[in-house]
Amino acid sequence: MEAEGPDAGLPPDREDVVAALLAHQRRFVAFVERRVGSRAVAEDLFQTAFARTLEKGGALKDGESAVAWFYRLLRNALVD
Repeated sequence: MEAEGPDAGLPPDREDVVAALLAHQRRFVAFVERRVGSRAVAEDLFQTAFARTLEKGGALKDGESAVAWFYRLLRNALVD
């Protein structure tokens, strides 16, 4: 039986990254919302960053957590 859902077909190490990011979704959106002043914009930015992560893969460095890496990605997206 094949796995279903947003992380279906990902290698096991990527599934862990996806699970960690989804577990922190509310915190990520709140982080962005405090900076942009709009919940809708914050949710859109999160979705865009998350989709990009799934499409292109992450650039996690050795010892870096997926959560810390995604916060860095969000900070960069806010600057852009």
